[in-house]
Amino acid sequence: MNSSEDPLHRNGIAPIKPEYIIKKENIRRNIVTEATSEDTQDDTSKKGRITRTRESNKRYKERTVKTFTEVKRLCHKTAVGEDCDFDQCKYDHDLNAFLEIKEENLGDRCLASLGIVEEKNGLTYEMQRLLRKNLYSFPKSDVYITEIQEEISKQLKIQEQNKLAKLQVTGSVIDKGDQIVISQSQNVTDTSSVEENIHCSTTELIDKNLGQALKDYKGIFETKSDDITLTNDFGESSDTPDVPLRACEKKKISFKNKLYLAPLTTVGNLPFRRICKEFGADITCGEMAIATNLLQGQQSEWALLKRHVSEDMFGVQICGCKAQHMVKCAEILSNEIEVDFIDVNLGCPIDLVYNKGGGTALLRHDGKLGKILRGMNKVTDIPITVKLRTGIQDDIPVAHKLVPKFEKWGVSMATLHGRSRQQRYTKLADWQYISKVSYTVNEMPLLGNGDVLGYTDYYEHIEKHRIDGIMIARGALIKPWIFDEIKSKRHYDISSGERLDILRKYCNYGMEHWGSDSIGINQTRRFFCEWMSFLYRYIPVGLLEVLPQRINERPPSFRGRDELETLLASENSNDWVKLSEMFLGPAHESFKFVPKHVSNSYSYEG
Repeated sequence: MNSSEDPLHRNGIAPIKPEYIIKKENIRRNIVTEATSEDTQDDTSKKGRITRTRESNKRYKERTVKTFTEVKRLCHKTAVGEDCDFDQCKYDHDLNAFLEIKEENLGDRCLASLGIVEEKNGLTYEMQRLLRKNLYSFPKSDVYITEIQEEISKQLKIQEQNKLAKLQVTGSVIDKGDQIVISQSQNVTDTSSVEENIHCSTTELIDKNLGQALKDYKGIFETKSDDITLTNDFGESSDTPDVPLRACEKKKISFKNKLYLAPLTTVGNLPFRRICKEFGADITCGEMAIATNLLQGQQSEWALLKRHVSEDMFGVQICGCKAQHMVKCAEILSNEIEVDFIDVNLGCPIDLVYNKGGGTALLRHDGKLGKILRGMNKVTDIPITVKLRTGIQDDIPVAHKLVPKFEKWGVSMATLHGRSRQQRYTKLADWQYISKVSYTVNEMPLLGNGDVLGYTDYYEHIEKHRIDGIMIARGALIKPWIFDEIKSKRHYDISSGERLDILRKYCNYGMEHWGSDSIGINQTRRFFCEWMSFLYRYIPVGLLEVLPQRINERPPSFRGRDELETLLASENSNDWVKLSEMFLGPAHESFKFVPKHVSNSYSYEG
């Protein structure tokens, strides 16, 4: 087997040994179209709601999102043998009636024998109540937002004063307040004196504004009986936070040469992160959470922040477009959850986020972005990191202009994905541009991201492109053992039995996380199939003519070395459901799966 790169084999198709290739004509690779065509023949309005996503290959795909509910949902206290004392409990308390209609158990082993679930960062009822009723206090954020508003107000006054001064020089202006008329027919001596007065008055106004701003800032904090109090315009006082920490006083985290699992929407859930930790991932990050949803106390959004005890270095990623939301979100996360860093999403390309001003849309508004990052650093001692793309359009990169500013705004680490928003995931990541941006950074760590699917890719980028580390995203979805490969510097020819054990472990972790009732099992099944939409793209090392596998190469239809390996390589979503039934029992008769993520890096023939 030749491990060198042969240009003849690098034509966009993975170089699989001829004896394993299945020769078929007109292979339809778009499994989404087949699954969708079956759904559209039925009355989808009765079976679920239709969600329309962005146009892909000039056609829309319709994805049926089905919600599973139990006929009877047993109260938790009744299930553990306790009496429920809540009068308005909406769950069922008849244990015998529940047992009569309950589905058969998955084997003869109780889920509790799998281990006690050790998760952190849950949303408490009291905190949810405070957030929903707008009763949660944000003392640090309120001070910063007030400062921003005052700063903007003073800048507008200065601009208005300068504009008025220019009008007084060039033309006749009537001051409505004092009814003073300055004639344009003044001589040169009068004009020069007016300009001098304008300059003096403007300078005095700026000095006055700066002095007043410093005076206001110094007057914010007053010490009394060793307590820190805030004095407002009405003479009232309330507790305030400590004086903001300087950059050198903040918590330090070393990102250099660490294997960083990227925040992955939908598929980067807690059970998947546990799998990656077992294979050697050093840093993990939760799925992207929307700042406004967190501030509203949405349970589903806070669930994205949960952390397993095995995640020793864990961060959360938030997305938003307004300083008041992002700053408040940073403060509440700092107060309420255990987290090592907070990542700001500047790379999300989807229209839903971009059109609202979040994700990559912030790359065009460095003023707003600066207020967000400075404010987040001011209200928390947790390191703030960012993940961004090269820019919005392919031919107009902006990362080389923004990354130096991040260091001034107090960002602890930046990760640059070598694609623009326009590219999404098409074409290859531009690592030459990442290398160029690395020369604009002084002390802030810069990580690269894009197209790493093996240890050779990892070490090549580390050596050539002057970066401090690499964030791994799709590579971990296709082969989660990539972290072990990188640390051991070898190509791991994993067997089909070992891969099946990984899936079994994922299902166990899923039932621990989402629950072992009907809803939890179907939730686990759905995320299992979402992961399989990436996992099936892995090509076993023993089947390749040339190593390593490239992430942009689409595999031809092939068979494995045994039946199980062939099944794991199937692109048919019905086969993924069959795989889930090996661990989760038979799927509900109405369960049909259409993957949410379809990578554009693979060409589809229809």
